[in-house]
Amino acid sequence: MFEIFLFINPIGIYCYDTERQIRKAVDELGVDVCYHYIPIANVCLINDDVIRRRKDAQKLSDISSFSKATYEALENYHAIKLAYGNKKARNYLYELQKNLSNDASAYTPDLLQRITQKMHIKDEDIRAIKQTDYLRTSIEEDQKLANQWNIKATPTTVIFNEDNEQNGVLLEGPINQCDLINLMLPDCQECIPNCLSEKNHLRLI
Repeated sequence: MFEIFLFINPIGIYCYDTERQIRKAVDELGVDVCYHYIPIANVCLINDDVIRRRKDAQKLSDISSFSKATYEALENYHAIKLAYGNKKARNYLYELQKNLSNDASAYTPDLLQRITQKMHIKDEDIRAIKQTDYLRTSIEEDQKLANQWNIKATPTTVIFNEDNEQNGVLLEGPINQCDLINLMLPDCQECIPNCLSEKNHLRLI
């Protein structure tokens, strides 16, 4: 049994691809996994995402609009989680990221409405949750976990294997399906630092 914590920028450029790679690896291995999607946002993470998108020659709205989109996506995720549950909130975020992974300028109120309507999410439910203290508490709880593990970048993946007593493994940055499969194979547990691509920043927690 594996437990995976995925810390993501709500609309981050590499977060959608990382989520896809994790899903593919889990499906290929056929292992039991408990997922925790943890969207976080701050000025540094937003600036990092802007830099990455510009390197990929993506279209971007101005920085203030991009920041507003990030925080709106974060609040919507938590509002949907509180009103409809974790699964629907994750699916909402996944659909949103899929639409924005190649063009962040596509973020509009119309896009949000199309996704929520497709998922049978009522706007009035989201607005009602946003007016309560529960939303801020939910966001703060996720940020506490990020602070506890000293999460500095997104995407960051934390994997625990509950079948043994080893520490969790933290992988900072994009990760591919092959690396994940190698990491989750039983024979690889003792060679974790050597079985991953050099591009990943790895540490035990």
